[in-house]
Amino acid sequence: MIFYFSGTGNSRWAAEELARLLKDKAVFIPKAKPEYRLAADEKIGFVFPIYAWSAPKCVFDFIRRVKFERYDGNFVYFVCTCHTQTGMIDRIMQKALKERKISCDAGFSLKMPNNYLLAPFVRADREKKKLQLIAQAQVHLGLIADSLKKDKKTFRLTRGFGAPALSKIGRPLFEKFMTAKGFYATDACDRCGICAKVCPVGNISVLQKPAWGDQCEMCQACLNYCPRQAIQYGRYTKNKKRYVFSRDLLSAD
Repeated sequence: MIFYFSGTGNSRWAAEELARLLKDKAVFIPKAKPEYRLAADEKIGFVFPIYAWSAPKCVFDFIRRVKFERYDGNFVYFVCTCHTQTGMIDRIMQKALKERKISCDAGFSLKMPNNYLLAPFVRADREKKKLQLIAQAQVHLGLIADSLKKDKKTFRLTRGFGAPALSKIGRPLFEKFMTAKGFYATDACDRCGICAKVCPVGNISVLQKPAWGDQCEMCQACLNYCPRQAIQYGRYTKNKKRYVFSRDLLSAD
């Protein structure tokens, strides 16, 4: 079973493609059941994007509450999608799973096109770069699947410079200062409701204009899916091209 979280589609595609390669099933974490009965040789996978050198909060919430009936040392792994670096996500996931007396046997990072637009000087990738990254990700997912089929206990991650400090300090700062309070809709908003529909955790309501609650995962689905680019965040997202994963970007091969 593969459990995944995704905002703009990178991790969803990765989870579904991995499920196809492994003849497994991908389950969207916000819609996952509270309990699963495992087969003797069934693997448990987690696929998610990297947010501020860690995983989205809902991934850890799910790990804390889910019950795996008949868990008996089943092989557990994760695949994290990112644009540049992962920080110490292996140690973070190992700790979260260990608290549930579950081992974490393998972990991989998968470079994908950028969807994080909230920082200055950070933009979506150009079309050519998107195609290159996704083509490389297709190949990489095949290698990951091969490794998992052989039950290889390995961690292949792009940590990045200063990973321990970034994971320890950067994440708390991100959670404190990067909140849904920064989102707003401009006068270009026509109240179509797409932002509310694509929000993976149901955190948006639309009356006169979209309003954000306090359960935001900062996935930026609302910002990137808005067809009129009416949703902004602070002062850094104006005039930036949006990004949503599309199967049109996949290699014909």
